Amino acid sequence: MRLRQVALASTNLDAVTAAFAEVFGLKVAYNDPHIDHYGLKNAVISAGTGFLEVVEPIADNASAGRFLNRRGGDAGYMLIIQVADAGAEIDRVKGLGVRVVDEIDRKDYKAAHFHPADFGGVLASFDQQRSEADFLKPYGDWMPAGADWRDTRTDEVLDLTAVTLTHPDPDALARRYAELLGRPLDAANPRRLPMDHGEMLFAVSDQPVTSVAGVTLKVRDPEAALARARAKGIDVNAEGVLIGGMRFKPTA
Repeated sequence: MRLRQVALASTNLDAVTAAFAEVFGLKVAYNDPHIDHYGLKNAVISAGTGFLEVVEPIADNASAGRFLNRRGGDAGYMLIIQVADAGAEIDRVKGLGVRVVDEIDRKDYKAAHFHPADFGGVLASFDQQRSEADFLKPYGDWMPAGADWRDTRTDEVLDLTAVTLTHPDPDALARRYAELLGRPLDAANPRRLPMDHGEMLFAVSDQPVTSVAGVTLKVRDPEAALARARAKGIDVNAEGVLIGGMRFKPTA
């Protein structure tokens, strides 16, 4: 399994993508013309070998709009995990009682979105890029980012290495995700769930919901990124730079 993409929901897609550009030098790779099916517009941003996505509701009945209302503003929205065999992984989690709320089944791509209530409180997806024999290929095809995403890579951000979920009981959430992903937690750190590429981290929160709270980015110069954020008046603390309701932590 591979942490390939993390999405956040925002009421101002342009402002969020501009902040990513100003702080991390990131570029938009693709705007999906078909995502209006979900009542959204989006921007997929290449971040090394992984991707960030920003979605903005454009329809009154969009589920992301209801999500933003519940959260009271911009917030982390979705996890996309790339797998070698989506069919097998989907069948496995269905056996755990997880409901599928949307499916994509194309010659080059297969994916399923799972009900947040069954997936630890987070909208998540298992995706298989069928045009690539090796799902761990660093810069392999990725349908959600379009055909030309490699042209938008920069030398500032090298990889998407971790996502942090917060919950009042992070240990229980970590155990649930170990079950959902079919992988063991780190024996030395039971709040860390390693994948074949990337990892999930779990932290305590005083909020009564699960939140996609943070992303760790491997960057060329972490201090320069933090300095750019401060120069722009963007909130920075020990957990990283606040963009779109999430903390983005640059590491070497």
